[in-house]
Amino acid sequence: MKLYLRYALVAFALSGLCFAQTANEPAKKAAHATKKKVAANATKEELKALEDKLNAQQKALDALQQQNTQLNQSLQQTQSQLTEAQNAAHDAQSKVSALESEQKPAITKLQSDVADVRNNLTNTAATLQTEQKRITDLEHPLSIAYKGIRITPAGFTEATAYWRQRATQSDQATPFQAIPVGAQYSGGYNSHLSEFGITARDSRVALRIDADAGKTKLAAYVEGDFFGTGPTSNINQTTSYNYRIRQAWGRAKFANGWTITGGQMWTLMTLNRKGVDSDNANLWIPNIIEASYSVGYDWGRYGEIRIGKQINDRVSAAFAFTNPSYVNQTNNTTAGVEGIAAAGNGLWGNSLVNGAPTCTNTVVAPVPPATLPTVTTTCTATVTPTYSTNLVPDMQAKVAYDHPRLGHYEVKGIARIFRDRVAPGTTVNSYGTTFTSHGYNNEALGWGIGGGAVVPIKPKKIDFIAQGMYGKGISRYQASGQYDFVLRNTGAAGDYDLQPVKTFSALAALETHPKPKMELDVIFGDEYYYRTTYNNGANGYGSPNLVNTGCYFENTAAYNLAGFTGSLPACTANNRNLTGSQIVFYYDLYKGPMGTLRYGVTYEYLTRATWSGVGGAPKGNDSIGYTTMRYIFP
Repeated sequence: MKLYLRYALVAFALSGLCFAQTANEPAKKAAHATKKKVAANATKEELKALEDKLNAQQKALDALQQQNTQLNQSLQQTQSQLTEAQNAAHDAQSKVSALESEQKPAITKLQSDVADVRNNLTNTAATLQTEQKRITDLEHPLSIAYKGIRITPAGFTEATAYWRQRATQSDQATPFQAIPVGAQYSGGYNSHLSEFGITARDSRVALRIDADAGKTKLAAYVEGDFFGTGPTSNINQTTSYNYRIRQAWGRAKFANGWTITGGQMWTLMTLNRKGVDSDNANLWIPNIIEASYSVGYDWGRYGEIRIGKQINDRVSAAFAFTNPSYVNQTNNTTAGVEGIAAAGNGLWGNSLVNGAPTCTNTVVAPVPPATLPTVTTTCTATVTPTYSTNLVPDMQAKVAYDHPRLGHYEVKGIARIFRDRVAPGTTVNSYGTTFTSHGYNNEALGWGIGGGAVVPIKPKKIDFIAQGMYGKGISRYQASGQYDFVLRNTGAAGDYDLQPVKTFSALAALETHPKPKMELDVIFGDEYYYRTTYNNGANGYGSPNLVNTGCYFENTAAYNLAGFTGSLPACTANNRNLTGSQIVFYYDLYKGPMGTLRYGVTYEYLTRATWSGVGGAPKGNDSIGYTTMRYIFP
């Protein structure tokens, strides 16, 4: 190829020369002869340069051809190796398939054996955990097993010290409705005296019993404290306060979601934390040292039969029949009226109240030969009825909604029926008509509606609580223990009918746990009592005609020293509005398998505003401090 190219170039050059010579021969013949030798030499040099360039290109082409040959040889070798690998892989796959076919039963058995070993290991671990828990329970049992039931002791012991700015002589339970107003309370001097005491009466002993009867779960609970009193109870020597029942109930919970509970328990009007059951863990009970809990808190512990239903995972409902009691505004000393009781003493129960005896002396002149007169002393005392004679149970209902993140919400209602008896021979005034009773009964309806919520603002850290109730004749279910109704026993409307008192209660609280061993709570409550009058406002609860003048003086002497004459006037002071605020702090000094040792401190501030009457509308307030050391049973 190189030789042919060389010849072609030479021929092309020579033909060009010949053409040039032929065209210019007439004119340039002499010059051409002169330059011929030079052109021939130049052509030789060009051909030589072109030949060198062609030789270099040929060498590069030869190198490329050699590389291509090498690449082809490498590709052929790689293709041969790939073919061999594919053949080997095919042979290996055939052998594996044959081996799998031969060994499949053995592999399957091996896999089954491995699964069995895993299951055995899992079961063995679970058995070991169960056995370890059983040994732990035997060493530190949470309950006592007895004839198929589980018995769990509960409760706590505590020592509490309290201080009140104004004395109420009520131990650890403050009578919110009767804190001192003006300058007079139960003798007048208490508003000028503080009081201090140390008590263990709020210590509690409880017992829980659980049993599984097939698909039915049975439970019973008994709890008591030492706020009871007896003939030997006093604070002068050994105190000797009696153990009293707080709760005593039994329950059956069925697999279909129905529950029936009977006994003495927290009433259905008490706010729940969850559901509608009566267990302490399901209730919101203010965790405070004050034994009367808080103004605005709706609660009670009475005999009750409760039927509940878990409708679905979030909604539950209950209906209850509760042991009733009617609390009258007056001491019911009206002759001929029967069947109602007055507000009692102590922790809001009806109690037998004996008034101060009134004594008179009868002097008979001596009859000779006697020289001294005969003196006969006759003493009488007013006795307040201990119990009301009730017509039907109080009826309560509640519907609750529970959300795992949003908390607990409930609505509730109550209906009550009051009754009294006007005995034959009683003179009755019915708005201008006077007649002598042949005997009849009066009835009145009490009702209330309410609701509440426990909202986890920050789970396990901050909870917000709100609850309230509004109605007529429901004071028995409110913390301040006011009157349910007014007995119309005076004037033109002296028909001895029962006129329920309208009331409203509300409470808001924050429960916080800044640290696992700390609790800091803030609670505020309010109760409002409406005027409930008759005879055009002349009589009844909160009547403007009621005398409050005596509320501003300690005794008759103070009244006279102020420039007034005569005996000290009355201090009726019907309550209009009560408020209470508390800050509660607890710290667990120890919390573990042996129980909890807890220290607590509380500051409480109470206010009392009354309805205006003759002498104005006296007000009162009280500051109270508590501190406690409590050992809670494990």
